[in-house]
Amino acid sequence: TLDVKHLYFLDESGVNTDMTRAYGRAQGGERVVGSVPLNTPKSTTILSSICLSGNTNYTTYSGGTTGEKFVDYLKNNLIPTLGKDDIVIMDNLRSHHVKEVKETLEKAGIHFLYLPPYSPDLNPIEMLWSKIKAILRSLEIRTAEELPNAIASAFHAVTTSDCLGWFSAAGLCS
Repeated sequence: TLDVKHLYFLDESGVNTDMTRAYGRAQGGERVVGSVPLNTPKSTTILSSICLSGNTNYTTYSGGTTGEKFVDYLKNNLIPTLGKDDIVIMDNLRSHHVKEVKETLEKAGIHFLYLPPYSPDLNPIEMLWSKIKAILRSLEIRTAEELPNAIASAFHAVTTSDCLGWFSAAGLCS
């Protein structure tokens, strides 16, 4: 059996400078007023891990996730923080299946698993992205220069209680 305390889920998600809330509140009879950017958004990819204790380990970069970027994240961000009993769990993105990913994890003595195809409900990190993006929408970031601090602020808001709830919702603990 797998000990849920040793599971590290990995995933990536894109964010940009034109994220806005889709809903709002106003007094009865009043109209909700907000701004919607018309500029070309600046996009950033966030690659992160999440574990039951609430630790997240993320990096950001421009463009999509390549095998090279993923291996770099494993070597420089994630593997140095893992113990011998920890298990890395990934979805089936093509960049997660490149030969160097397997070689890097095996060389470090890290066990790893892939989620079944089309199973975001089994991955608690999907709920992390929901919270991160809700926070970023509320901050109304409009410039690329503001994005790194906003992302850091959003990750800082993630609590151990959040992670416990997300792991529970994914059926990993009660």
